[in-house]
Formats: sequence, structure tokens, C-alpha cells
Amino acid sequence: MKYKVLVTDKLDKEGIEVLKKYPEIEVVEKETLKGDALKQELQGYDAIIVRSETKLTRDVIEASKGLKVISRAGVGVDNIDVAAATEKGIVVMNAPMGNTISTAEYTFAMMLALARKIPFGHISLALEGKWDRKSFKGVELYNKTLGIIGLGRIGTEVAKRAQAFGMKILGYDPFISEDKALQLGIELASLEKIYKESDFITIHTPLTEKTKGMIGKKEIEMMKKTVRIINCARGGIIDEQALADALKEGRIAGAAIDVYSKEPPFDPRNPLLDAPNCILAPHLGASTAEAQFNVAIESAEAVANFLIHGMIVNSVNMPSVSKEVYNKIRGYIKLAEKMGLFTSQLLEGQIEEVQIGYFGDIAETSLITKSFLKGMFEPFMGDTVNYVNSTNVANSRGIKVIEQKEEISTEYTNLITTTIKSDKEVLTIWGTMHTTTNGRIVRINDYYFEIEPEGNLLIIYNEDRPGMIGHIGTIMGENNINIASMKVGRDLNKKLALTILNIDSPVTDEIESRLRKVQGIKFVKSIKI
Repeated sequence: MKYKVLVTDKLDKEGIEVLKKYPEIEVVEKETLKGDALKQELQGYDAIIVRSETKLTRDVIEASKGLKVISRAGVGVDNIDVAAATEKGIVVMNAPMGNTISTAEYTFAMMLALARKIPFGHISLALEGKWDRKSFKGVELYNKTLGIIGLGRIGTEVAKRAQAFGMKILGYDPFISEDKALQLGIELASLEKIYKESDFITIHTPLTEKTKGMIGKKEIEMMKKTVRIINCARGGIIDEQALADALKEGRIAGAAIDVYSKEPPFDPRNPLLDAPNCILAPHLGASTAEAQFNVAIESAEAVANFLIHGMIVNSVNMPSVSKEVYNKIRGYIKLAEKMGLFTSQLLEGQIEEVQIGYFGDIAETSLITKSFLKGMFEPFMGDTVNYVNSTNVANSRGIKVIEQKEEISTEYTNLITTTIKSDKEVLTIWGTMHTTTNGRIVRINDYYFEIEPEGNLLIIYNEDRPGMIGHIGTIMGENNINIASMKVGRDLNKKLALTILNIDSPVTDEIESRLRKVQGIKFVKSIKI
């Protein structure tokens, strides 16, 4: 059987050669396909390899016939509608390892260029014909404080290089243990501490709902006037208008930006294009010969292994398992992933240990554990974590994972129990399956009830007394937020209740603040599943 593979973006020739060495594979290269042309061309292909230029939208994916796998030669899959691919049973893979060193080195190139004002000196000399040695006085990196937001592969490589420059390193990442951070020479810190104390701030997180706009006007106002900000991760993490305003008003010293909320950043015109003391580049973080070689090889080998041997590597939407086993446990996989998403948004502090127990006839528990970890990491790490690598991610961050299985159950036919320990608290969550698709969370700490982990959830701890539900409902109604369902668990000894609302739209920070001011409400937290 001959498998057809379409390559629509420029891929290093070594990657093409990897595919061509297999007699079972036919490779077709057609660059710059868009819209209807892409839909038409995609018919009859088993696989497609893309970089960031090709947009595999829902309508393109739904129109495909016979497509089995999509491979992204790089990390981010924001140009691929993963949900649409999953619905059609198409595996989506990425190549997360290939550009780590290139991006880490590039971050330091940007940091040094910003610290020493090299591009501005070049413009003055080469383009304006000036010999001006006074206007471009810079600063050293030595003894400066570097704040790193995101301590994954790239963030930790940046930290290693910062140590060589004699920098003090503050790091924020909710999924790295204190012990692991100490091994890396990093002081774990809150975002607020990083904003207030850093001389340089560099971002190394994916773009997710949680990280979108995480640095805005309020966060910039916490920073020193001498701070310099570097973003070689993803556009949209920084509020670009707020950053441009801060640069124009001299509230920060400078910025070096490689990525933008819309690329190219010309239509509409990005405000950073007109901001002073700002170094801009056209998304060059992975643009080295080595990185292009690595991601081409990685993505090509992944496609070949999938088509010929049925192996799934670095999938962002499918676990590595036979179709028969997957059909038996897919309900548990989805439930565990949602429990992980729920956990990471509710738990406070740095996660240190995850205990997962299985009761009843649940097969292939290791895959379900991977799914829980994927969900737990996803709000902060996005598509850099998947069903294949989630256990390795936990290990690399010093998080202890303990799994146990019992054939007997309690009052449930099947049960997944999780206990997550952080440096601040312990959180227990139980989940069960009523049918093959009907998963429910049935316990949070000492509170028992039954909720569907789906959509917008509002978690409220309140005193267990008359009138509390009325206060909550009134505030929701006054803000035109419809309550789809409400569940209440009670702790009679503590005289406290846990109220969980499933609402049709997310609440704003202002609504959360108003709820917290109600006498008797102890805790409010929004969760998105």
C-alpha cells in the first residue's frame, strides 16, 4: 500500500529525504496552499506536514477525505483546529524538541541586544550617518535579576545561560517542585515578585486561555522603570497596546519582541511598530539551520512511524493505544483529563505530588494517568504537553506521581481518586463513570455531590446557613449570567458548604470580587473545562 503525504510549507530537505527513503510513502510538495485550493488538494492524502503558514481550519479538515495524521514541524499548533481533527479521528502531532536550543540562544541574543542598544546604534551609524557614542549607554547582565515565566525546556535552558552571565534567577511555573528549581539554581517566585523585582523578564509559556494577556497594564505598573521585557514565546501573552503605551511614556526601559498577536503585524498595524526602545523581529526564534533540520527530521519520522507501524509519537490529541483498548477506556481518559483541568485551576501553590487510585474494572490505567497529568498541566503549558509526554513532564519538574489499582470499589462500580499535594494545600477529587460517556466528579475534599465537569464552573465555599444561595443567585441575575445547574455539598461539622454553579458564560473579575464581599462567602474561583 502506498501512503500519500502532502507537505505544504517549506520543510528542510533532510525531512523530505526521510520520507522518500520509505517505498511505502509518496511525497508531494506544494507550498502556499490556502482556502479552497488547500481543500481541493488535500483529498486523498493520508498525511499532511505543515509549519506555521498553512492554516488547517475546521472547514479544511472537515472537507478532507482519508486524512489520518497532521504533523506540525514545530511546537505550536494554533494554526490547526485540533478539536475538528479529533472529531474526525485524525491524529495531530508536533515536534517539541527540535528548536529548544535555538530559541534559548535567541532569547539571550535579544536580551543582550536590548541591554546594549545594539540595533539603535546600528541605525544611528549606518542609516543616519551619525557617530554618536553617548546616546546608547547600556547595562550589564551581571548581577541583574532575571525573571523567567515558564520553566519548561526552553525556560530552563535560558536559566542555564543566565547563570553563566552571573544573573540572579527568579522563576515562575506552577508545575515545578522546589527541589527541582534548586537543582537548576532558580528561586521560585510568584508572578508579583517577578514583576516587582526583575531587571529583565522573559516569557516561555504557550498561549492558552490562562496566559492570554497575562501581562497587561496592571502588571506593567508593578515593574521597575528599568525593566526590560523579552517575548520569544507566543504573541498575545503580553497586551501589546499596554506595552507600547508603557514604552512611549518611559515607564519601562525597553522590550524585545519576536512574536505578535496577529502575524504579520501590519493589518491592523501593531502598536509596537511605533514604540520607542523596542526591538522587533519577524518570529525568528526557531530560524536556525539546526532547528529547521531537527524539526524536519522529527516530524517526518513521526509521520512515517505512524503510517507504516501505527506508532503515535508526540500526539497532542490521541494517546498511544490500540483502537480496541481506546474504545474501552476513552470515557475514563476524558474524565481524567477534565479532573486534571479542574485540579490545576483550583489548587494553590507549587504541585509536589500526585496520587491516583483506580477502583473497579478499569483497564490500561497508565494511559488514564497520563490523561490526568495532561489536563493538569494544560492551562499553563498548552500544547507543549500531550498524552505521550505528560509523565516525563512531571518527572522533569520533580513532581512525584504515585499510581495504585484495586479491583474492589466503594459504593461506586468504578472510581478514579486523586490526591494532589502542593506546598500550600492538599486537594482530593474523585470521579466516576455512570455510562461509557457519562463522567462525573463526585467528591472534592470532604464534600460529596455529583457534577458534570464541563463548561464554565464557579466554585464557592460559603457558610452553611439560610440566605447564602439567594445572595449568589441575585448577583448572577443582576449580571445577566444564567445558572444552568447548581450543586451543593455540605460539611455539617464545619458548618460550611461547597457550592458549584455551572453557568452559561464566564464571570468577570469584578463579579468574583463582589461575591467575595458577601458576608459568609469564604472563597470564589472560576474554572473553565
